[in-house]
Amino acid sequence: MDRRYLKYLVIGLIIAIVSALMLPQKEEERGVGRDYDAISEEGILRVTMSYAANSYHVGDDGEPDGYHYRLVRDFAEEHGLRLEVIPEMDVAKQEAMLAEGRCDLIADGHLLTEEYDTIHLQYTRPVRVDRLLLVQRKAGVDSLCTHLRSQIELAGQTVCIPENSPFKQRIRHIMEEIGDSIYVDEIPRYGQEQLMAMVAHGDICYAICEKEVVNTHISRFPQLDVSLPVGFNQFYSWAVGRHAPALLDSINLWLSLKHE
Repeated sequence: MDRRYLKYLVIGLIIAIVSALMLPQKEEERGVGRDYDAISEEGILRVTMSYAANSYHVGDDGEPDGYHYRLVRDFAEEHGLRLEVIPEMDVAKQEAMLAEGRCDLIADGHLLTEEYDTIHLQYTRPVRVDRLLLVQRKAGVDSLCTHLRSQIELAGQTVCIPENSPFKQRIRHIMEEIGDSIYVDEIPRYGQEQLMAMVAHGDICYAICEKEVVNTHISRFPQLDVSLPVGFNQFYSWAVGRHAPALLDSINLWLSLKHE
């Protein structure tokens, strides 16, 4: 056999062996998402959700609370699982955690839109129905911001939403309906509650928030007008990874029985 050929053959075998030894390590470093059997075996359900009044927060009594927290806590308890919550405000970071196997479930209400990226995610059946509202200061309170009375008057205005929020898809639909531009300012690290406060204090003119969030906090901001709806009722769901069909089925079955 040609020595040069033998040398290349040996090098090739060494590379193949090293690659085979390294592959499991790479897979482990990258993280592999779990399905229901693995979750049940460990006995821990890891969820991520935003730190907000309607999702997850710590109350005055020091106990965790929030609509989505209570719902996912009930699911975990009824399935014999301990709940582990990872607070995260950024939607893109939540999805990255799910894709990388650092959590099993996004237990925030994700607004379902036709354009929303579902390559890595599967959505549960809706956990609630809500709608978006325009948050602005009441007429006569602020001369620097035009008081809007209809969606058509949003033309040419700038509205603020949380960074990476799916609200921008709804705003895009409104732009098509009114035939004009609406400018979107995505505010990093702030949730809807903080945006309401920014409008109330005159830092920004307009914000788009969910009705449920608005109803929770509006009593703190008597200077706000939240009477203008932005679009129709929308469905909101939780999300699991594409690798977890059994977890999806378990949650959907539980939600179906819960809503009967």
